This record gives sequence, C-alpha cells and structure tokens, in this order.
Amino acid sequence: MDRTLCQICGACVAACPHNAREIAGKEYELPALIRELEKDRMFYEQSGGGITLSGGEPLAQDMDYIEELARRLHTKGYSVNIDTCGCVPYGHIRRVLPYTDTFLYDIKLMDPKAHREYTGVDNGLILENLKALSADGGKINLRLPLTGGVNATKQHLTDIIQFLQKNAVNPYRIHLLKYHSAGSGKYARLDRLYDHSSMAAPDAQWLEQAASLFRQSGFQNIQIGG
Repeated sequence: MDRTLCQICGACVAACPHNAREIAGKEYELPALIRELEKDRMFYEQSGGGITLSGGEPLAQDMDYIEELARRLHTKGYSVNIDTCGCVPYGHIRRVLPYTDTFLYDIKLMDPKAHREYTGVDNGLILENLKALSADGGKINLRLPLTGGVNATKQHLTDIIQFLQKNAVNPYRIHLLKYHSAGSGKYARLDRLYDHSSMAAPDAQWLEQAASLFRQSGFQNIQIGG
C-alpha cells in the first residue's frame, strides 16, 4: 500500500472488513465540543484542574476556532492550558493569551543545527516566542524532554539556564521529562521503521543532578516528570 496516495477521505475504512481500519478523531462544532468537555466538570472542580488544548499543535489549527474555544471556556470559569512547541506565529499565541492560565512550553534542543536535525525545523522562532510570551506576562510551565544520546547533557541544561537568565524568562515551573518510547507502536501502524536504539532515558540520579543545577541557578520550582 502506498500511503503517499492517501487523500484522507475515509473510503478505506468502509472498504476494509472487520473494522481493520478506523478514523482516529472526531470533528465537533464548537458548542458540541464545549458540552462534551463539561461532562467532566465535577472532576475539574474537585481536583482544581482544568482543560488542556494539546495535540498535535493546537496553535497550528484554525485560530478562530481555538481562540473562541479558549474564550468561552475561560468565561465559564475553567482553567485553560495550552500545550505548545512554540513553532507558530507569535500572533497565534497572542490571540489566546488573555484566556490561557498556563502555557506548557517545550524546549527540546538549544543548538539550532541539532534542533533541525532531530525535529526538521530551526529553533529560532521557538526561542523568540518564549521570550515574547514571558515579556507579555504569560504563565509558563517549561517542559524539557531529556534523551540520552541527544540532549541529556550538562551543557544542554547550562545553555537553557543561560538563555533564561539572559532574557529574564522566569518560568512558573520547569519539568524535566525523561525519554520514553511509548509512541513506538505507531510507527508499525504507519509502515515505518522505529530506529532509535541509540536513545535512552536518563537515570534517576542524573535527573536529580539536573534538578539541582537549575536550583543552584535560582530556579526553585523544578519537577521531575509530568
């Protein structure tokens, strides 16, 4: 099967027997989506949690829809959080800023060449957006995925610390996230090879040392994991 010919029309789902294929995801009109989200209202109230727009990249979607969704949820009193890689026009971030309680913001690599090698894009826009979001008063939970063989190094952490200090970016919380291969099963479903044998999760001792490095540099709200 040549997947490059796929038009995402869904015809193959109907043609395959025994539910061998399925459509992943569902489209909602905005009022219907809000009704769906409000089914869990009591859990938000009991836990103090809220609603996170994630993905994929939510800020690469229809921004009229995303902004209005965030605005309506905010108006109803829900905590609204946005999980973003930051590789979007800053205007998209600015549109949802008034309605967003917390931005979950990723930094994967500081070196632009390495960032392009592993992600396919330069990191310049991501870092500029982080500076702008901080300057505009956004509450930021900085998320640092750490992978042995890629970026689980003291130099990488030092580069992040220096960037944050130089640009007066003071995240509300910094999450140190160790590498995992939970998504590896998706590769087989796409007929693609998962060949990341050189990647590994840093051990607990290394993560504790990483947390200490941030604390010694003045960043106190450090969390290992989620």
